[in-house]
Amino acid sequence: MRESEFESYLLADKKIISKEKAIRSRISKGKMIEKHFGMSLDSIVNDDDKAYDTLLRIKAEMKDQNGTVSNALRKYYAFANNKAFPALSEYKSIKG
Repeated sequence: MRESEFESYLLADKKIISKEKAIRSRISKGKMIEKHFGMSLDSIVNDDDKAYDTLLRIKAEMKDQNGTVSNALRKYYAFANNKAFPALSEYKSIKG
């Protein structure tokens, strides 16, 4: 994870209201994803299929009830790729 660049990206996000808490939380959850899956967020978000699989696995393996862990990965994806990752159901139909 490119932590300092990601933090700057999140700071500039006008949708994030409670900056410090929300940013720390997303970075912490990003580190948790890296640790759980044994790979960097950069390697996950550089491959759409890997990002999709990881989002599915987060739901199944990390008990992401409120979506905050998935949200951290989605934010990192947007930071790294300058676009949002589609909804899981949309991605499935896009890929066929």
